[in-house]
Amino acid sequence: MADHRSPLRDAASIEQVSERLASITSVTAGERRNPLSAYMHLVQNKRFLVPVVWTLINLRNSPVWIFPLLIGHVFDLLATPERRAAVMGDLWWVMTVSFLLCVMNVITTVGERRLRSIQGRALAAALRRSLVRRLHKLTFAFHDRAQAGILQNKFLLDIGRLEGMQNYLAECILMQGTTIIITLAIVAMYNPWFLLVLGLIVPANLITAHLLWPPMRRRSEEFRVAESGFVSSLNEALHGVRVTRAHAVEEYAEKRLESAARKVATSGVRVDVTHAFFGSTGWAVGSLLNMAVIGVGAWLCVRDEISYGALFIFWSYYGIISGAVSGIIYGMPTVAGASDALQSLSELYESESEERNDGKPALSAVQGDVRLDNVHFRYAGSQRHSLAGVDLRIPVGSSLALVGPSGSGKSTIASLMLGFYDPEQGTVAIDGNDLRQVDRRTVRRHVGVVSQDVVLFHDSVAGNIAWGDENPDPKRIEEAAVRANAEEFIRQLPNGYQTVLGDRGMGLSGGQRQRLAIARALYRDPKLLILDEATSALDPESERLVQQALDVLMHGRSTLIIAHRLSTVRNAHRIAVLEEGRVVESGTYDELMAKQGAFYRLANGQLT
Repeated sequence: MADHRSPLRDAASIEQVSERLASITSVTAGERRNPLSAYMHLVQNKRFLVPVVWTLINLRNSPVWIFPLLIGHVFDLLATPERRAAVMGDLWWVMTVSFLLCVMNVITTVGERRLRSIQGRALAAALRRSLVRRLHKLTFAFHDRAQAGILQNKFLLDIGRLEGMQNYLAECILMQGTTIIITLAIVAMYNPWFLLVLGLIVPANLITAHLLWPPMRRRSEEFRVAESGFVSSLNEALHGVRVTRAHAVEEYAEKRLESAARKVATSGVRVDVTHAFFGSTGWAVGSLLNMAVIGVGAWLCVRDEISYGALFIFWSYYGIISGAVSGIIYGMPTVAGASDALQSLSELYESESEERNDGKPALSAVQGDVRLDNVHFRYAGSQRHSLAGVDLRIPVGSSLALVGPSGSGKSTIASLMLGFYDPEQGTVAIDGNDLRQVDRRTVRRHVGVVSQDVVLFHDSVAGNIAWGDENPDPKRIEEAAVRANAEEFIRQLPNGYQTVLGDRGMGLSGGQRQRLAIARALYRDPKLLILDEATSALDPESERLVQQALDVLMHGRSTLIIAHRLSTVRNAHRIAVLEEGRVVESGTYDELMAKQGAFYRLANGQLT
């Protein structure tokens, strides 16, 4: 059976790329690793392609070395009267060879570019998948600090700069490096004086590059940081456009974005000026050497030591070598950008804030018995404990409602139950298993979450309900929608269950988004539910429909309810009142109302 796999699938696996990025990071901790060697380390399983690409590049580039020899030969025939008769005969084979070289150039260029494109695109795809996997492994302590715009920058600009490194290796190192060696070898066979003059090109340009490399790298890094800051500000502005316009503070938001854009412009000008100085200096050095070539060539012609054809060959080869060296030198900004990109990507792998699940036992089944024993917790960088000595229990199939003022620790308890954070002290256990001692991912597969801020993806309605299931069951999707009171409005959408939702579900009402979230939870059939203020921002009719769906969802499942409305917690089996990270009261609704304590006061204020 024929294999129709895309050639992109032949790239290194995600695990291999992740391991290599991590190993590069271990070397670069506190220092910069040579970006060329780092790139070769990333593609080490494809190093066998290097000689193949090198061969194709040199076949493609061979006309550059051969054409001057052919034309020089014609010049010598024209310059010698007794040999002019042979010009037309030689022109035929010169033109034939030139034609064949041009055909070979076209074929090898297409083949080499395709091979290089497959490898480069595949590596970029593997890098992006590796970064996604890494982000999923990092704890929420990392994500709390991270800026979305800067992370997006790593996926787009930084990986793009590493792709540029591949072009530099192929075009500059492999092609231009070989061009310099072959050209100098041909010149050496003709005249050692020209070899001496042409040999000055390389050290002269290397000295220039050595002097200008540090400021170029510094300016490149400044530009990358400015770009990342702008992308972060832009991301913030795009996501906050409703808040900005609702408060009529467009001018303030524009000034913030303009400030970030101004930094990009300023650092960009510095980069451009540095590059211009680098280029003009290289051109000046090259021009002086060009005059030296003409001078030495004229002197040798006067002495009859070389022919006019040889002078043309040497002058042409000077241009070839000068262009090759310039290509290598002028490609240094690409190396500087790749070096900064490598440093930027390494930051994700340098972070020790990683959720470690490998090697821990998996929970194949979860009943839903939840216990928090003497839990203390505070967020990184905070001096205040969000939870202090919390003891809670959710027996299998029962519900516990958490109430209290904002900042009392309700959502923190939900995050701890999901294993997003570890308690400083105490234990969070599911079915008697300390979450720190088991593979938390296997626990989360048995948890359903419905929150006030519903996350919907750019996918069909059915895809959103069955999110995460690679082989969704249409019948289960429809059953979940019916039980979530979502069937009616889904059928009214243009394409029903196949209607593609816009970004974050724009176009749907708050109640409709909530019911889709409930349908998603029903499709998962979880043993443990977390309802985080699921009805706090709905109108009465939407709340009624959502509450009916929640009642169906909660039946027979262990449920943690976080709510600001009395109607949401009235039917919970138990209620716990939190104040400043401590449980100050707990009991049934009737028990707490009879005590006329903290819950009674909250209830009279409708818990808002």
